[in-house]
Amino acid sequence: MKVAVLRPEQYIEDTLKLFRNLDIDIVPVPFIEIKTERSGIEKMGDLEKFDVVIITSQTSAKIAVKFREKLKRARIIAIGKRTAKILSDAGLKPEIPDKFDSKTVYEKYKESLRGKRVILLRSDKGDPILMKLSEVAEVDEIVLYRIEEKWGKEQEDLIRQIAGKDIDMVIFSSSMMVRSFFNLAEKMGRLDEVLRSLKEMDVVAIGPPTARMLENYNVKAEMPEEYTFDGIVKILQSRV
Repeated sequence: MKVAVLRPEQYIEDTLKLFRNLDIDIVPVPFIEIKTERSGIEKMGDLEKFDVVIITSQTSAKIAVKFREKLKRARIIAIGKRTAKILSDAGLKPEIPDKFDSKTVYEKYKESLRGKRVILLRSDKGDPILMKLSEVAEVDEIVLYRIEEKWGKEQEDLIRQIAGKDIDMVIFSSSMMVRSFFNLAEKMGRLDEVLRSLKEMDVVAIGPPTARMLENYNVKAEMPEEYTFDGIVKILQSRV
């Protein structure tokens, strides 16, 4: 089975390790790139004034641990096991929601955050639902990195492979990855072919926001029970 994995370049090696015992041919292609936001890093010196810090990704966690001393008195909420592990390995004690998405954080923690000063550490494409916590709390955000489309020969080759039905499964790791993928397909004049092909193959979305973005293109995706690549491994194990 030939599986295309659309994930940022810095996480490809981890993905390959996770999939190494599976009898599949992995085609890892990043359709986005992550760029650190200097102005956000400069704001990290103010972390001590917040009661609660919500860290939404591994990328945010890797930056946040450089400021671990300023985080030690705060309540920390991390989205995802791997995000939490980065923080735990740095001596911090994050809480993890039952499901690893922003909507769950909003629903689970809303009442307990009432009257608190909350800071969100995330990308420039963060889910707007977390800002709804301002209904009960004083909420701000620090944008630690930007997500930009990544297009080139590698990405164009994958579009052609999918259009030609040379791929059996496509795994999308974020809603921005979906958007960049389809924007390039449209730019290449292959959007209709790609859409037809995707409807005939297995498509996996890492979680609800990614699945909703695919639905915008009338593509139905399967989601893992746990919104992680560990959860995706279980889907793959059922296919091979």
